[in-house]
Amino acid sequence: MYYRLVLCLLLFSTPFCKAQSTLGESRTSESTNVEYLISLPKDYKTDGQGSPMILFLHGGDRSNTKHHPKKYAAEAGIVFGFMVVAPKCASGCNWSTLNFDALLTEVTSEFNVDKTRIYITGYSYGGYGTWSAISKYPQWFAAAVPIAGGGNTDIVCNAKNVAVWAFHGDKDSVTSYTQSKKLIGKLQACEAKAKLETFEGADHWIWPSIYKDQRLYDWLSKQTKTQSH
Repeated sequence: MYYRLVLCLLLFSTPFCKAQSTLGESRTSESTNVEYLISLPKDYKTDGQGSPMILFLHGGDRSNTKHHPKKYAAEAGIVFGFMVVAPKCASGCNWSTLNFDALLTEVTSEFNVDKTRIYITGYSYGGYGTWSAISKYPQWFAAAVPIAGGGNTDIVCNAKNVAVWAFHGDKDSVTSYTQSKKLIGKLQACEAKAKLETFEGADHWIWPSIYKDQRLYDWLSKQTKTQSH
């Protein structure tokens, strides 16, 4: 770690160093063999009250830094009080088959996380991953923010105790807007706390404005596992 820090000080303009210095430390999960970035909030403490955590799933660009929420929040001047875990789902990895239970067990064992305030968000391919994760591992999440994604309506009611705020452009040329509409409709029929925000006239690439929106982080901060239903 020391030598990486020295290298970044000498070569601070490189993308590698920017990612390490602003978006966290790179690690590899022992249980899943997936690389991830972890970013700790300024008020992080190793004991006492744990930090709220966002699990961030990237899109098909396979970059866990390009559209990182913390980066966009900083650009918007938002005070960001979340720990962020950002896996990199590279070759041979698939969000739909990744063992999120193992990954989150590992992270929460090593870091002081408020387990009642674990959130998940992702865009495009990561939006699909978000729907998949809350349907298969709902016990972990207080809230989810899937963006321009889709999923399986047959199992989505597994996530009826997860608060969901989905976003989608109604002119999306990559992932059909009806995917989010059907999933939210199914959750609402299961009496879940779920809502869909439609970007009227918008195509697929809506996530930068969402991750720069103070409303998102205010809403997440209010969600806990005991209040999310």
